[in-house]
Amino acid sequence: MLRTLLNPRNLIPGVLLFFSFHAALAQVGIGVAPPRFELVLAPGESTTENAAVFSKNTPDQQITVSIVDWTSRPDGSLVALEPGSVPYSASHWILANLDPFTLERDGAHSIRFTVSAPADPNLEGSYWAALAFTTEPRPVNRKGIVALMRTRALVIVYVTVQGTEQPAAELQGVTVVTGEEDGKRFLVADVANTGNVYLRLNGELRFVDTAGEVVRRVPLPERVLLREGLVRYRLPFPEDLPQGAILAQVEIQPQGPAGGYGGPPLYGEVALP
Repeated sequence: MLRTLLNPRNLIPGVLLFFSFHAALAQVGIGVAPPRFELVLAPGESTTENAAVFSKNTPDQQITVSIVDWTSRPDGSLVALEPGSVPYSASHWILANLDPFTLERDGAHSIRFTVSAPADPNLEGSYWAALAFTTEPRPVNRKGIVALMRTRALVIVYVTVQGTEQPAAELQGVTVVTGEEDGKRFLVADVANTGNVYLRLNGELRFVDTAGEVVRRVPLPERVLLREGLVRYRLPFPEDLPQGAILAQVEIQPQGPAGGYGGPPLYGEVALP
């Protein structure tokens, strides 16, 4: 079973973040599997997990390991931060071997880590952190441009305190905006987390004509809504949208840890200009 897990052909790439002076140079890197752990623990409870780091089509490289905090912006971009710098940090709950290691070409490396929820009766809701695997900077030459490239892969760790979950969210506004330069229309919808756990958001955008018929359906990309966070959808209108469409409807279904939510879908609509 271990040999199968550590075969790079059987692994799913996780979050890949490339840092370089030219984005087009980020051709290769590292990945992680699984990309995230979603844990539910009682206060004082611990669990030990395994994650794998792998590479493909890259030379041997030195990997440093760290535990970081992170947050996400309303547009979905992720920002890594120093441990202990977010209000609901779980960075100090994670114990792992942080010694650097060499990741061989087309190889994989397994790391074992333990997550322990403090025995604190005041804990409630979700907390999060990440294991970060970072390559050493190396020069890359593409079309005469030499840049230093460093790759960082994150294994996201969510911890929800068992029995304290209170998932809730609200749709704070739905508007239609038009691009100033190209005239393209977008539906903008803001979703706020009003509960104490992180949520996964899925749903669809619908366009309705004068007869009340749905003429287009567009699935929404899944987004993660952190505790006390905000997700902003900016959804382009389909290029082939029929002229008779007069109404845009958005329906979003939040899902909490272990599939829990309990609330109805979030719904909003706006007349098309």
